[in-house]
Amino acid sequence: MGSVLILLLFLLGGYGAQHLLTPDAQERWAERFNHFVIYVSLPALVFVYMVDLEVDSRFILPIGSAWGLFILSAAALLLLSRVLGWSRSLTGALLMVVPYGNTSFLGVPFTKAFFGDAGIPYAVIYDQLGSFLILSTVGLVTLSVYGSQKVTLLRILYRIFTFPAFVILIAALFMDRNMVPDWLMDLLSLLAATLTPAALLSIGLYLKLRLDRDKLTAFGVGLLLKLLLAPLVLLTLFWLMDLQGLSAQVTLFEAAMAPMVSSSMLALSAGLERRFVASILGYGIVLSFITLPLWYLLIQGSI
Repeated sequence: MGSVLILLLFLLGGYGAQHLLTPDAQERWAERFNHFVIYVSLPALVFVYMVDLEVDSRFILPIGSAWGLFILSAAALLLLSRVLGWSRSLTGALLMVVPYGNTSFLGVPFTKAFFGDAGIPYAVIYDQLGSFLILSTVGLVTLSVYGSQKVTLLRILYRIFTFPAFVILIAALFMDRNMVPDWLMDLLSLLAATLTPAALLSIGLYLKLRLDRDKLTAFGVGLLLKLLLAPLVLLTLFWLMDLQGLSAQVTLFEAAMAPMVSSSMLALSAGLERRFVASILGYGIVLSFITLPLWYLLIQGSI
């Protein structure tokens, strides 16, 4: 529980800073922390935990689960959109927020806090070969369909192969640990340790808790699907298939994460229901500090 309180303090620190900074300064600092995580902390962490790691069948589960759960979540939202008569813009906003989990900025710190260092490789694989790849492909296509941004195959490939953590992941999996001097590994370990404070301060600065009252049904359905129903479906499948062990536990834990900041930012930039997106992102992250410890307890007693 102490680890969760530390994570919460960083989040509250970022949120509290909103009241001390001008809107422009908030945006600048949030962007700086965001860039630091993307270009420094996350690549360093990926390299430290993935270098010389043997690729085997254990990683099929997080990758397959991430893609499968995304398809189920997106299909459920499209069906609900028809039944409940949601607007095109609201449907696009939900498709950009609900199916994507915050599997790096929140996922890695929470995984480390609850499962220790041994769980991080599974979280990285779920994030990079699951969440990130889905966002960089299907997510960009979704923006092209529902938003104002036109997407080409070249743009999708460029996004994938220029994202630092993804490039480092591929390189690390094919490298020998003995090729890297100890002083460099020590430096990368220090940089990797900055991910938690930088990521949570960034999220705190982005956090908005303005509830869009005319979209309460969509708001409730989106958060219920993201934080409860989707991981519950995955837990049921794991239980029926008798899947156990750390790979299954971390995979399910990642599936229970709050909405992703990056996908939400893309939705905002495309003009898709900005107040609604900011609200569901903010409340989803805050609620996850309650739901994730509960999911951890359930996971420990189930698989």
